[in-house]
Amino acid sequence: MIDRIARALAVGAAAALLALALATMVDILMRWLFKAPIRGFLDIAALATAVIIAACFPALIVNRGNITIRLLGSLGRGRFARVLDSFGALVTAGFFSLMTWQYVRYAAEMTRAGETTAILRWVTWPWWWLVTGFIAITTIAAWVMFARDARGRSDPRGEPS
Repeated sequence: MIDRIARALAVGAAAALLALALATMVDILMRWLFKAPIRGFLDIAALATAVIIAACFPALIVNRGNITIRLLGSLGRGRFARVLDSFGALVTAGFFSLMTWQYVRYAAEMTRAGETTAILRWVTWPWWWLVTGFIAITTIAAWVMFARDARGRSDPRGEPS
């Protein structure tokens, strides 16, 4: 289930990134041709980038796209390597749990403060709550991956490694 959610978020993020790239190109062309950029584009791009990056995190975790150093695991093989993988998954899940907590605090502060973008004067809190939601989904994905590792199943599809 988390695999499908992560994949759907990544596909959505890729589409949003493509749209942002095209909008950037249009903004540049408008600056060059008409000396008239898209008003507030930097406001939108900054917030959209945060959302897009956060939406990619679950797929990163589920697909094991994070950096892994296997020096110690290669010395021990078998069970020792699986224990180290489980420990790494536990640390990752703990990290994203703390990150979720901090983003909840940050988004709540943005909500209370009524923070707005510089040019368009859009409130930023909805964007930051969206980022927080994606980080929370990443946390769930990280705990699922830890559970799979702890059961000796490191493949995202649940197949024995």
